[in-house]
Amino acid sequence: MRFYAVPGVLVLLWLTACQSVSMNARGFFSEPVGVGTELELDRPLRVPAGLARVYLQDGELRAYGNVDQYRPFCYFLMRAPSPVAREILPATFIIHSVELLEQDVRRATPLRFASLGFLGSGDGPGVIAFETHMHLAVTGTADPEWLVCSGAFAPPSEAAPIRLAEMRQALGSWVAIRVPGSPGA
Repeated sequence: MRFYAVPGVLVLLWLTACQSVSMNARGFFSEPVGVGTELELDRPLRVPAGLARVYLQDGELRAYGNVDQYRPFCYFLMRAPSPVAREILPATFIIHSVELLEQDVRRATPLRFASLGFLGSGDGPGVIAFETHMHLAVTGTADPEWLVCSGAFAPPSEAAPIRLAEMRQALGSWVAIRVPGSPGA
């Protein structure tokens, strides 16, 4: 009997580990905003020439190199880079879909030992961040297609998706967020 108990427990643990987390469930992995949320851009945002993104952190415009990726930030993503600077004009964008993705920075080791993989000597995530990708209603050719908001990069056990309060702090006074069913919506 003992012979079957150990493999049975291992199979049960394996099946439990393979369970997926529902993205629609409320809890740790729930999105800060959902479909139908309105984002009202208060003033024009300038997208530099040659780029397709404009970053906001702590309510300030930032160049990519000046974004502290260990703190929450957001960026508007255009369809493609442009050879000339352009502006995202004040407008109200409606979120059509929301996805939560994981980004990781891997630690690469020059030598891998297959037999010692359980000791952490292989390539593994050093830090991760959860990004909330929000597909926006596009009303013109120069409008952003996505708003992406990232939680802070952190060790896997500490990383968390961006929360609504953090999203509001990252966007600052540039963007008002109106979530359906919440006060002020």
